[in-house]
Amino acid sequence: GMDLEFPVRQTDADRLLHLQEIELEREAGDHSYGRKAYMAYVTEGLGNLLEWDEIMMFQRKNGSFFNCPSTTAATLVNHYNDKALQYLNCLVSKFGSAVPTVYPLNIYCQLSWVDALEKMGISQYFVSEIKSILDTTYVSWLERDEEIMLDITTCAMAFR
Repeated sequence: GMDLEFPVRQTDADRLLHLQEIELEREAGDHSYGRKAYMAYVTEGLGNLLEWDEIMMFQRKNGSFFNCPSTTAATLVNHYNDKALQYLNCLVSKFGSAVPTVYPLNIYCQLSWVDALEKMGISQYFVSEIKSILDTTYVSWLERDEEIMLDITTCAMAFR
């Protein structure tokens, strides 16, 4: 709809659109929470094909959708929301024009660091740092922090 020109053949574009139609038809009968979450996560390519009011149930406390700047931006374009705009403005002011694909990842990164130190067998040299990270993670766990509870990998590492 923006009259953009891409250096691809029309047959390639038609194939991609056909694959999109097949996926949407396959998903049309599935009204599960998981399917709605998946469709909300891939909002960038769906535009007017989504019920944007339904997507709003996936907004996190920080204003993002799945801690994903691109999903949040796509949702904001199609369904204005102050919290989403604040999240994106925060990222742009923090990172400039090159924002990360997922943010925040603080707990995940810290737990990955602890995991790596333990696997390398050198965790005994970082006892105070590891204790601090685990104490902070435990408090976040008790508060059912979204950064832990809504990401399966982070949740598994925090539990371990």
